[in-house]
Amino acid sequence: MPNPLPYDLTNDEAAEHYIRDAFRPHHRGRWDALLADDRVSQTYRVLKIIEANAAHGSTLRRDKIKLAEKQRDAGLMTALEYASQYREFIAWRERASLFNIVLHQHLAQAADRVRKLYRDSVVETLRDSLLALAVAVDDHGQAHIGEESLADTALWARLQLLPWPTSDNASYQLADAVAAERGRRGAARHIKDGLIDFQGTQVTGETVDIADLILEITDHAQPTCDRTHLIELWHQRTPDLLDSPAAEIAALKRSGRYSTQRLSKSLTYLESQGLIVRTSAEKTAEVTVINRAALLTLRRLWDNEHFPLDNVNE
Repeated sequence: MPNPLPYDLTNDEAAEHYIRDAFRPHHRGRWDALLADDRVSQTYRVLKIIEANAAHGSTLRRDKIKLAEKQRDAGLMTALEYASQYREFIAWRERASLFNIVLHQHLAQAADRVRKLYRDSVVETLRDSLLALAVAVDDHGQAHIGEESLADTALWARLQLLPWPTSDNASYQLADAVAAERGRRGAARHIKDGLIDFQGTQVTGETVDIADLILEITDHAQPTCDRTHLIELWHQRTPDLLDSPAAEIAALKRSGRYSTQRLSKSLTYLESQGLIVRTSAEKTAEVTVINRAALLTLRRLWDNEHFPLDNVNE
């Protein structure tokens, strides 16, 4: 029987520290407890937070080295200074590649456990397992590019050669599925001109992200979540909003935190469509899912519009 975890189901901050330690080889024994039926939903949720923060950090790192390159070309930085920054970037990239491999392995495990709990179809589970394997192969390729063996090259080539199974026999390869999955893992709100039609209205990617988050922290047995907890999780997933010009304007106007305003706008929309309901008591504020199927449909419509590979059951 797995050892009990040293935090409760509402303490995602403590869970994140514990899970980050569990990435280390000498703490691998923690994963039995982390993937237990009563904990796997929280583990998956926290792994998604870690993934979002890692993606944000990666963007900042890459933007920094691009800026350094422009400064060098403009004569604002010496070649030696740029070379030093570039060496640091390469060292970080190697560490980040290894970290991402470990992260995505555990994320795939957690996602698989969550799917089993909710009894997804065998076909979908097999496709997801195939996709997890393909993503792992692609992660391996990114980590070892430039130092590959013939065996590595042959393995990576399978992504371009093996078909991705669809019900209409569309000519997609595993590489297409990997590219679509990496797109799905990113925040929907970052897709430009990404509006989709839903129940006769236009929906933004940001609203899709918030619907996803609500689905993650609720289920059929527990359809209600604490609104304060939802806000905290949204802030963790949107660190880039803190530095946006709109956030600075909101701070000057003292109109509240900008990311919270964005969350509230999407919650208002979801409530107007009959998907959720917000309630407030003297000391508590909650969000309750009243049409889970519609929230899932919203996500599926988004994926079908922007990443049209997941059509085995269409």
